[in-house]
Amino acid sequence: MHLCSKVIGALAFVSAALAIDSYVVPPLSPGYQHGNSTQHVQFDSTSLYIDGERVFLYGGEFHFWRLPVPALWSDILEKFKAAGLNSVSIYIHWGATEGKQGTRDWTEWRDLDAFLQVAAEVGIYVIARPGPYINAETTGGGFPGWLTNNPAVARSNDTRYTDAWEGYIDDLSEIISKHQYPNGAVIAVQAENEFYTDSPATPTTTEYMGILEIAFRTHGITNIPLIVNDVYPSGHFASPGPSAVDIYGFDSYPGGFDCSNTDWPELPDYYIQMLAWNAPNEPMWFPEFQGGSLVSWGGTELGYAGCYELTGPDFVNVYYKNNVASGSKAMSFYMTYGGTNWGNLANPDVYTSYDYGGAIHESRQLSDKFNELKLQGLFYQSSPSLYSTSIIGSGNNYTSDTSLFTTNLGGSGTTNFYIVRQGSQNTTTTTPFTLHVNTTSGPQTIPRLGGTLALNGRESRTIVTGYAFGSSVVEYSTAEVMTHVALDDVDYIVLYANSGSTIEAVISSSDDGTPVITGSPVIKATIKNSNVTITGTIGTATNAVVRWGKTVVIIADRPTAYTYWNPRTTNAYNLTPDTPSILVSGPYLVRTATVSGSKIALVGDTNGTTPITVYAPRAVTSITWNGVAVKTTKSALGVGLSGTISGAVPTLNLPKLSALPWKSANSLPEIAPNFDDASWTIANKTNTSRPYTQIGEYVLYADEYGFHAGNYVYRGYFNGSATGVDLWYDGGSSGGYSAFINGHFAGSGQSLNSDFNSTITFPAGSVQNTGVNVITIVSDMSGLEGDWNANDGFKEPRGIRGYSVIGGSDIYTWKLTGTLGGEDYPDKVRGPYNEGGLWVEREGATLPGYDYSAWQSSSPYVGISAAGVQAYHTSFTLDIPSGVDATIGIQFTATPTSNYRSLIFINGWNYGRFISNYGPQTLFPVPQGILNHNGSNDIVVTLWSLDATGAKIADLELVTVQAVNTGLPKITGTVSSPTYSQLR
Repeated sequence: MHLCSKVIGALAFVSAALAIDSYVVPPLSPGYQHGNSTQHVQFDSTSLYIDGERVFLYGGEFHFWRLPVPALWSDILEKFKAAGLNSVSIYIHWGATEGKQGTRDWTEWRDLDAFLQVAAEVGIYVIARPGPYINAETTGGGFPGWLTNNPAVARSNDTRYTDAWEGYIDDLSEIISKHQYPNGAVIAVQAENEFYTDSPATPTTTEYMGILEIAFRTHGITNIPLIVNDVYPSGHFASPGPSAVDIYGFDSYPGGFDCSNTDWPELPDYYIQMLAWNAPNEPMWFPEFQGGSLVSWGGTELGYAGCYELTGPDFVNVYYKNNVASGSKAMSFYMTYGGTNWGNLANPDVYTSYDYGGAIHESRQLSDKFNELKLQGLFYQSSPSLYSTSIIGSGNNYTSDTSLFTTNLGGSGTTNFYIVRQGSQNTTTTTPFTLHVNTTSGPQTIPRLGGTLALNGRESRTIVTGYAFGSSVVEYSTAEVMTHVALDDVDYIVLYANSGSTIEAVISSSDDGTPVITGSPVIKATIKNSNVTITGTIGTATNAVVRWGKTVVIIADRPTAYTYWNPRTTNAYNLTPDTPSILVSGPYLVRTATVSGSKIALVGDTNGTTPITVYAPRAVTSITWNGVAVKTTKSALGVGLSGTISGAVPTLNLPKLSALPWKSANSLPEIAPNFDDASWTIANKTNTSRPYTQIGEYVLYADEYGFHAGNYVYRGYFNGSATGVDLWYDGGSSGGYSAFINGHFAGSGQSLNSDFNSTITFPAGSVQNTGVNVITIVSDMSGLEGDWNANDGFKEPRGIRGYSVIGGSDIYTWKLTGTLGGEDYPDKVRGPYNEGGLWVEREGATLPGYDYSAWQSSSPYVGISAAGVQAYHTSFTLDIPSGVDATIGIQFTATPTSNYRSLIFINGWNYGRFISNYGPQTLFPVPQGILNHNGSNDIVVTLWSLDATGAKIADLELVTVQAVNTGLPKITGTVSSPTYSQLR
């Protein structure tokens, strides 16, 4: 059904909508503004509320469809929660679910319902972002390939476009409706993506947005707010404007996207003013804040390692704290776990890896950024007094060194937060300073007893005063707070600082007992009038305890603080001190903690034999780690139970691929003049609705004929003589082709530009002057463009964009092929993006169970001696020890002077696209579940030489990317997916 008639009535309702201080409740919304709503999710100008309590929304982005092993989704979400992230933001991929118009598939790796159930079991809020357009550096920005043939302008109010997306939005709305908080994990749904209201170039976007919002509401999204992520804080769809959503948000990527340049731009200074102008009654919410960056084809040789450097731990430290200093209590980091553009999921801006430089590597390994993310995350979740604060003051007059800038957050009781940073973010030298603060006993300059604080170059520090933890109070501390817990009647707090720093902290409590210091000879403590003053110098590997009465202060250097975890003992969404928790130090990762009487069961990961200390209620006398009892004694620190988790991570004995027997077959038989292409699609269209020019009689855009992914193969027929052909090819960045005339190699082309022109000269003697000639072109494309500007950019043609025969008659028939079946692809499990149109893919020779007996013995290390495409197969067995979580990768040795391309298929899954002379990716991580870690595996690698002299792969081997001893449930075999006999 069309929604336009509903919108007319709904928009008329706006005039009668409830107005609150210029905020207008959107049509069909029940309203979520705190004080005027009965909904479980609410907001005011400071923060979100959930169940009547303020919430600091600290989240990360994870695209579950980029990790097509549902058994591993909980791994990522548990890591999020361990870092203090209480929410996950997810894009939902229209094209992946609806490869053929009208046929939607929500199973397997697209199973939104299953993912939301996993999130609820872990206890993490979800912000669902279904588009329909999502960008996400995925092919078509998430639009299905068939939409490129819709004559309507996408992202407009054209009813033909509405008809296209309506079924998808209806389906997912009904799925999400079952998971709306409090019945599930979803607390918000984002309408569209980085979109904007009407402009002269896009005059119908506002009405389209209204139609979309009504669709969400009328299909069950009635208990949670709709949100928007403005690309810049310009007020698009903010209340009370047209087609406004419930809560306005805007994105920010202040570090930029050049991972070869580690200079930082200065911190943005417009957040506060722009929000005041555009949405003064709503909280400062960053639906996307920079969590990494991207690298394109032919990019820096560092690849994502450069992005880690650009947006590393110091970036997390400075920029994320600046968000808080600007007043934000809601942010999500894009990406926190990026995953993999397996198959043909990528758009031309990125390659197979979508690591993004996130806090969790593509291999699921924790990075140093994760540690810094955790320091802040645990602090924010343990600091409810922060949630209602506002900016009391800011400037360079808080510090003795006026080159520094300080923001004072307060207004919530007696607690103050001072966020101190460099005036310029490219200052890399250490800056000592003293700080003027307000405490419960009046203004102070700290440290009071001599010495200074310091910023070590690119660093920010959050200094608290009047900070309550349990019944105790931090009057002030020059060390930062990581987290705190109350165990029985004892208050525990973790303070940390950089090695070499002097600290000074004053803690007040109701007890006057003499402080006992353990773990450090240089930490001192004195007590006077129930105030304990702690001083000393933080050394390397400092892990000290100062305890008296019912207060315990743990003091750590930064790397030691990284080893602390604060797991909740239930799977509650709420991570504040209201939810019972414990402290654990030592392991690589603590996933969960369950207390049952005198026992505590910990589940997590270790990267070797690991000391562990657990701070738990007094009743706890025994500990298990991943189900195994840990022998414990009272900690040498005087509090907690200590023991050792035994077990080095075993070295994985991986087979050497170069030592295995390989077999191969020609994967470009189509160049033979007599090749049978009777079943191929005849490309006989002479016009197109796309806003792109064609050259030549026939439209050869592959999408016009139902082929939307990977490689295409064309065959063109002409009579008589010709000397060549001018070819206009468009494959997106890194696209390429090879051309053959009557079986003779005629030339290749490739470019990092989206499209390019080439003149192909036919070799002497290759053309029959009388009779039929056949030109065969095998092509490669890197995905559909995005549609960021809402100008149908995603409809840019893929494949041959134009042609002109030189010196002869025109081509009278064109045929082409691509993914077997086109939009009726047979492999419904792996989906529409897994396969392209190479012979080896259409034949099904990439699938488990294919009979390779007729293939010849040859290896990719020897390669081929002419232009063409060869497919290679071998099999290998893995036997990864039980209890080990490992990611194994396929490692190429690049030869940039060799002009070849390769695809990697593992057990039928396309898990890599390698271009030797473009790069930068050479390592392709493959998750367990795609690889069988305890059984046989099939690998098929293609070798496409674009040069007449051929090519070979210098080396290709299995490598261990990461391995830890784990408490993750064992994955048996591979994800359920069809074999050759089931698909061909």
